[in-house]
Amino acid sequence: MTSDAPVWPVVKRLFGEHAREYIPRYAVAFFFMAIVAGSTALTAWLMRDVINDVFVKQDRQALTWLPLVIAGLFMAKGFAAYIQEVLLSRIGNQIVAHMQKRLYDHMLRMDVKFFQERSSGELITRMSTNAQAAREMMNLLAVGLGRDLLTVISLFVVMALQDPLLSCVLIVVGPGAAYGMRQLSRRVKKVAGSEVNSMIQVVSTMRETTQGIRIIKSFQLEDKMREQMAACIEAVQRLNNKMVAVKARVNPLLEAAAGLAIAAAVAYAGWRTISHGQSPGEFFAFIAALLMAGEPLRRLSRLQLQLVTCAVQIKMLYDVLDTPAVEAEAQAKPQLVVRRGEVRFDKTSFAYTDNTPVLNELSFTAPAGKTTALVGLSGSGKTTVFNLLQDLWRPSSGAIYIDNQSIADVSLSSLRRQMALVSQDVFMFEGTVRENLVGALKDVSEDAVIAAARAAHADEFIRRLPQGYDTPVGELGGRLSGGQRQRLSIARAFLKDAPIILLDEPTSALDSETERIIQTALQSLTGGRTTIVIAHRLATVAQADVIHVLDQGRVVESGNQAELLRRDGRYARLHRLQFGDLAAQS
Repeated sequence: MTSDAPVWPVVKRLFGEHAREYIPRYAVAFFFMAIVAGSTALTAWLMRDVINDVFVKQDRQALTWLPLVIAGLFMAKGFAAYIQEVLLSRIGNQIVAHMQKRLYDHMLRMDVKFFQERSSGELITRMSTNAQAAREMMNLLAVGLGRDLLTVISLFVVMALQDPLLSCVLIVVGPGAAYGMRQLSRRVKKVAGSEVNSMIQVVSTMRETTQGIRIIKSFQLEDKMREQMAACIEAVQRLNNKMVAVKARVNPLLEAAAGLAIAAAVAYAGWRTISHGQSPGEFFAFIAALLMAGEPLRRLSRLQLQLVTCAVQIKMLYDVLDTPAVEAEAQAKPQLVVRRGEVRFDKTSFAYTDNTPVLNELSFTAPAGKTTALVGLSGSGKTTVFNLLQDLWRPSSGAIYIDNQSIADVSLSSLRRQMALVSQDVFMFEGTVRENLVGALKDVSEDAVIAAARAAHADEFIRRLPQGYDTPVGELGGRLSGGQRQRLSIARAFLKDAPIILLDEPTSALDSETERIIQTALQSLTGGRTTIVIAHRLATVAQADVIHVLDQGRVVESGNQAELLRRDGRYARLHRLQFGDLAAQS
């Protein structure tokens, strides 16, 4: 192995995490590998008796037992190879499953920032290709250091017993081949990283295509996307070709080494036979062992290049696993206890990665059991308030309290359990209507599901679906209309029955009549609960108990709608802008 390739640290960690659990099964696999190696070596050894006893001495008794023994050896070898392969495949599949579950669990414990800094294609590749590399590395090492190495050692013993001096001479060929492999492995390491990154681009482009197909067709972006995907695929193709070319360089190197070894063996053994009367059987057994060692030696020689490729991919997977899981730490904190449901932002500031302030010492209180609305122009910080309140992001300064408990000091699960979000961007999981309504809730009765759907005015359209509540909604809810998805989102909030309701333009995808019905349903949902509403359309917040007008991350006005209109300030200007435009259009 090359000292600069990240192979041994990855191997050590991978084996340290998995080998102990599978030691009994690996031991069984190695036992059968030893049978494969021993059978191969014995077959080579018997070639001496085949030549000397059958062909030279023409011994009829040897002609009887030697074929039977050779046939038995091949049958034992085949059976042992089958058991070994099945065992290693099952172990490898379990390792992949374990790595994928571990990676997915770790990603779920990461904060939103982690996902925003990485493309979905990158994470999907980590889950699929990189996890598969863990199985490949374990199997390569098990087969390479087990079956192939044992086979080579066994065959070398056969050669050494036939001619010790020549066997030692052949070892001299090894260092030259090893040096060539070292140079190739460095090149493989560089190409492997680029190859994985190019595959990420293919996955990302495919994901964009499936999720944005309506926009692609609406704006006639087919040619643009076709060119983009073609460029990604061609990049992968170029790197695949480069990788094949680099790895193929090992073939002339190995063949040259093998040719030198066999030529030396033939010349020396021929001289011994002519000059010293060595039996042809010994020579034939030596050459048979040497030729049989050729293929496992080739696999062992390529092992370094294959391990470098695997190590690069596994290292990428470990880079994700080694990223500290911020949310995992928060789960160990005390539970949030909501008695009244008052929400308070106290001089809360926040900036995203570009360090541009989004919230600037924001302070406001959402009274318990009341409806508080946040209005303002785009970019004023309204959505950020929801992100911080759910602890999806952490404020750079200041604090957020629920019933005088800082949300930074309570567990995330207990915090998010107390909130139900109804967003304008409704996300549906690929599953049935019922599964999307119930979500992570446990022991939910059928009556409760139907009652929530009725409250959101969704029960009627659900029953018209082909399979009712058991109808698959498709990927991202693609089989439902926007209004239907929105009503299911509201039904989800009814079913969760949380004391704090977060509404992000919940009626934006509904027609006027349905909006009126849903507004009535939302009044039932929010009654007696602390409700915070983000609104762009001021008609949505007309009945709010208190309205906070945000500008550049600060509250610049507060009051109910009547009070704010009388002040003739920013809210009044927004009101005139919206309703004035409506009057002009009518």
